[in-house]
Amino acid sequence: MDFLTLINVLEQANSSERTANQKLAENQLKEWEKQEGFHFLLQSVYNDLSLPLQTRWLAIISFKNGIEKYWRSSRVKAISEGEKSQIKEHLFDLIDEPNKQLSIQNAQAIARICRCDFPHHWPTLFDDIERILQQAIGESNNIKIHNLLIMLNQVIKSLSMAKIGRTRPALQSKAPLITPLLIKLYTSYFNEWTDSIDFGIMEVGYLTLKVMRRLITDVYDHPSQTPEIVDFMSLSVHHFELLVQNYDKYSPSEIFEKYIKCYAKIYYLLCKANATHLILFPCSKEILYALLRLLHDKAEIVYKNDIDDDSGAIWEFLAIKTLLIFKIMINFVFNRGTVLTLKAKSSKSDVENAIKLLTTGFFTESMIKSITDLLITYYIKLKPSDLESWATEPEEWTNDEVNQNYEYQIRQCAENFFHDIMINFKGLLVPYVLGKVQNDMANYNEVSVNNILVKDSIFSIFELSAHSIHDQINFMDLFDRIFLPEALKNDLSENRILKRRVCLLINEWHELGVFSEDAMQKVYNLLLTFLDSQNPINDKVVKLTAIQALKTIITDWDFKKEGFASFIKPFIEHLLRLTNEMELTESKLFLLNATAELINRTNPLISETELNDLLAAVPHFWDNSNNSNQLILKNSLLRILMNLVISLNQNSNRAWDISLPLVSVCCSPSSEYHPWVAEDGYELWLAILQYYPNSQSLDMNSSLVNDLQSFYLHALNNQTEILPMILEILRSYTILLPDMFIADNTRSFTLEVLRVLAKYLPQMRDDALDIMLSYLEIFILENYSETAKFEKLLSLLMESRLLPTIIENILDDNQSHITVGKLLLSIARLTYLEPQNFIQVFHYLYTSETELKAALRKFMMVWYARMDANISNPRNRKIHVLGLTSLLRTGDEIFLEDLAPLVALWVASLEEVHEKSNTGDCEIYHSNYLYEFKYGNDLVIQENGEYNRFQQLFKMYDPVHNIILKDYINSSLSVVKMRVGDANLNNYINRLDKNLVSNFEYFMGLST
Repeated sequence: MDFLTLINVLEQANSSERTANQKLAENQLKEWEKQEGFHFLLQSVYNDLSLPLQTRWLAIISFKNGIEKYWRSSRVKAISEGEKSQIKEHLFDLIDEPNKQLSIQNAQAIARICRCDFPHHWPTLFDDIERILQQAIGESNNIKIHNLLIMLNQVIKSLSMAKIGRTRPALQSKAPLITPLLIKLYTSYFNEWTDSIDFGIMEVGYLTLKVMRRLITDVYDHPSQTPEIVDFMSLSVHHFELLVQNYDKYSPSEIFEKYIKCYAKIYYLLCKANATHLILFPCSKEILYALLRLLHDKAEIVYKNDIDDDSGAIWEFLAIKTLLIFKIMINFVFNRGTVLTLKAKSSKSDVENAIKLLTTGFFTESMIKSITDLLITYYIKLKPSDLESWATEPEEWTNDEVNQNYEYQIRQCAENFFHDIMINFKGLLVPYVLGKVQNDMANYNEVSVNNILVKDSIFSIFELSAHSIHDQINFMDLFDRIFLPEALKNDLSENRILKRRVCLLINEWHELGVFSEDAMQKVYNLLLTFLDSQNPINDKVVKLTAIQALKTIITDWDFKKEGFASFIKPFIEHLLRLTNEMELTESKLFLLNATAELINRTNPLISETELNDLLAAVPHFWDNSNNSNQLILKNSLLRILMNLVISLNQNSNRAWDISLPLVSVCCSPSSEYHPWVAEDGYELWLAILQYYPNSQSLDMNSSLVNDLQSFYLHALNNQTEILPMILEILRSYTILLPDMFIADNTRSFTLEVLRVLAKYLPQMRDDALDIMLSYLEIFILENYSETAKFEKLLSLLMESRLLPTIIENILDDNQSHITVGKLLLSIARLTYLEPQNFIQVFHYLYTSETELKAALRKFMMVWYARMDANISNPRNRKIHVLGLTSLLRTGDEIFLEDLAPLVALWVASLEEVHEKSNTGDCEIYHSNYLYEFKYGNDLVIQENGEYNRFQQLFKMYDPVHNIILKDYINSSLSVVKMRVGDANLNNYINRLDKNLVSNFEYFMGLST
């Protein structure tokens, strides 16, 4: 590799045609990038002005990327110290580079070197730059100065990002070295280009201002305490106003507009970092009033700014920055002063002085009223460009209104700002807003577009004031007298503007509880009126906004679905029709999501007719969403289908023709749709299982069974981010097909599932752990009835290592006490039926007899210690008591040694719970299951098939409901007596506390 060879390879790699030689050249460059001297040669190629531009371009790009990858000494194949020295010697060789784009790339490469080497390996960085810049100024070489400023901007930008270590303090110590020079340079260039209108000089001057912006906002911690910066800021506001006033003289020019914007960015970024940074400048009042004047003077230009004519864009940008600065200031004065003191190290006196300056010298009553009038008249009012977009692209305009960021759009920014001043100047503005709505509206009753726009603007500030005035007015009186009549007017097609606004009012005010149940009937009827296609004024914007209000209502926590029942049918009809009418994917998605929410929130009040209509619509929408831009609609359709399955409940089989094939389509890892719709597919799969009707039997050859064996293991292994849902699917199958997982022909599948669970268990989150343990509890109970089946279960648990893993986690001293308590519940279930097999597990884990006994003793100690987490839950306590008592029946001395805590548990259980004498059941045992019905608090919704199956299983097989504890304790003591003899048992009993024995005998003697 040498200079000429590298040039040749770069030229081949940069060929305009994709050839085999080009590929070889690219591979060669990748190989060379790890070799000594490669990056120095790349720099040499870039520095050679005689070479073709494209070759130099590829060289500097490769150089920049190589610096990023290999400059740090800690990197593999890092650039050697010798080569680094060579490179740094020539970094400033080409500061007179004539090509701006190449100069920027070189500057970025230099900045990356500085980020690594400053200050430790390059302490003189800023001294070097200052010296070279002085030389260039002395030569009056504007190209050199231009390129040096680009470098300096990139270097400061990179270094200022460092928040820890020595870099930032070193940068701050060097800033005073270059600041005076930059200010001098800025002033000189500003005076020169404003006199001569030389755009080349203007660009260099702009770069100087840009570097100053970096220094002031990113480097200095207390810029208002630095004399040079104070002088510069005073000069900046003078220059800012000068350029604004003489805009027509210098425009149109992109650089000129960047110049003006840069001043606003300085003020905004200072304010954003810490409001005191701006306020404590002596010229701060001048800055704020300059911005306020601009806001007033350019209001009409901003309002009339056309979407096709961008001439007013700069004034919109400056108006947004102004409102954002005022917003920060207001929040600082009323809410954030104390926080900023702690967060940004502002002194207490600084904060107090800043607040005093703002409250007494700027945010006066007259200023707040004046700016509010300005907002209503120009900035909040819909612009002509809004109406044009509304008319030509209604769907796109509606979607933009919902999604736009207030920091970039003037109307949204003005609305956000008004919301803040309303909150913080409530006493001043509440009467003002109410006066506008109640009194001033009469001034705009003449039918005209402008009057409609003014009314809309007034309605908008009322909407934005909701949280500030809702407790001071009778909203329904205003709604009936003012808003409702305006919403029903059809004089002009522009009345649609007020129809939309009333929808937004409902959307905003509904959450405040101002609508009674009777009033909601008016609201529902009004929204239906807005959705009526017979009225041509009800365009797409009105309809979509009406649905937005509807969605807000039905998703509200306090939504009363009974009062909505009679409106379900018409709203569903409108939703389906509108989805067909809309053209944009975003609009269709919004409507489908609203449909899914409506089904969910009105369950089970939707009639069979509507459910059938919705079911019939899903295939149509599904087939029409195969375009790559519309695939997202399938997620919403799956949610609709899931909610339909839930609503159908015991009739969910009516959805199978549509839903079952889609489970295969969505959940198969080989499906083209799997990457996009898998999660929603799993939710649908789970709903089908949970709402599988009790009246239907499941054929082992059905697609549901095939899907389990085909797709489930892939989901369990790859969908760990939704592991709780994947485990719920397993639990649902276990309840639905109790014999399937223990059958010989599915043993390999079950074994693999349990192995994965064993692998996940040590790091499993609580939500997933709870579901896994409830699954395990169900799996165990289903096999209580036959010894052979139970032994098969134990074999699976052992071979998969799930049971040993559970025991290991219980014995882990670092494991959470709560987690251990949960795991012990499964152990209690297993030991109740087969205590000897439980002991065999320890024989499997510990071959030495000494280790075995030590482990068993520790296990029992942990078990009793963790009973504190279960003692308050009578159901769980009985499960533990049965398991522990079963171990006692073995007669093993390890379990007899713990007789005292076990007897204490017996006493606590017998004292608190009065079981039925014929079954051992009790009402208190029918709660605190690991698995509860999702809609348990909604008494209107019937329990699903799965929960019925779950309850039946526990009623039939759970010993908690079928074993009389007193009888079991009696029989267990008899078994122990038979195994160890009266004398040995009495010996253990005699060691017990006498009061404990007396209490035990008392409760055992009571009749049940």
